[in-house]
Amino acid sequence: MKALSLLTFLLLTSTTSALAKSTFTAGPIVGYERVQKISPTPHTKSRLVYGLKALYGIPILSAEAELTQGKDTESFPEQDLTIDESVINAKLGIRSHIIRSKFITTYLRAGGHARKSEIERTEAGVTTTSEPAIRISPYAGAGLSINIFNKVRANLGLTAIFTGHPRGSDREYQTTLGFSIKI
Repeated sequence: MKALSLLTFLLLTSTTSALAKSTFTAGPIVGYERVQKISPTPHTKSRLVYGLKALYGIPILSAEAELTQGKDTESFPEQDLTIDESVINAKLGIRSHIIRSKFITTYLRAGGHARKSEIERTEAGVTTTSEPAIRISPYAGAGLSINIFNKVRANLGLTAIFTGHPRGSDREYQTTLGFSIKI
């Protein structure tokens, strides 16, 4: 019984201590994303994406959340075709900083990713709208942050989203390069 009481005390003390050291950070996401399109012919397209990201926890284990939105319009005058696509992406997972120093920080991340799309296609004056089913997929990634100046960091990252669409082993890769300023 004493061992159980001691174990409960240690667990509660360490949990309370970890919660007291937890931090919350949030920030904007602005960038370009390159996507594979299949209509009317296979090609790639870049689009502006924007959103928010947030982290809560201690460096060794934090909860992370991201919400981004992107929209693009393509015109194919020779086919009298215009395609508008809006996409909302959400990620919810965990992040663990492996190396954390004044000069360099590395992290690993994993979790779930959801995508909701809406495609509006106007051909010869006739507009049709489709909303494919929300796709939910796991993701995993790694990143590196390097201190450039006292409060400016360069951030690099690679995240794989295991879509399983259209074949069972397909992946999407998201590469990131950015800067952060601590204020």
